[in-house]
Amino acid sequence: MIVFPLSDVVLTIVMFQYEIKREKEKAYIYLSGSMSLRDTPKLKTEIKELIDSDEVKELILDFKNLTYLDSSGIGILLHTYSWSKENGKKVKMAHLSNEIRTIFSVANLLEIFETE
Repeated sequence: MIVFPLSDVVLTIVMFQYEIKREKEKAYIYLSGSMSLRDTPKLKTEIKELIDSDEVKELILDFKNLTYLDSSGIGILLHTYSWSKENGKKVKMAHLSNEIRTIFSVANLLEIFETE
């Protein structure tokens, strides 16, 4: 049995975080880390509030620092698309990595969302 001192073990946990910044009629949502089912309810609620807001006309989801996305993240995107369509709002996706772009391509999301 090999025993490593705790100081030699490095654990990397990439927690999901997001930040929302508003600029006039646009709301930027900066996503980072690893998005999974446990992270999505709060984000879903905040996106719905932004879309329901009269001040916000466009949402930009920035994927630059997102490293992982599961089906619940795709579910949020589909809800976002539906809500924005119902409310006459625009939604764009920015800074898609090749991995995320591949996931979106397979899920046919690139066809419904505008990308930057």
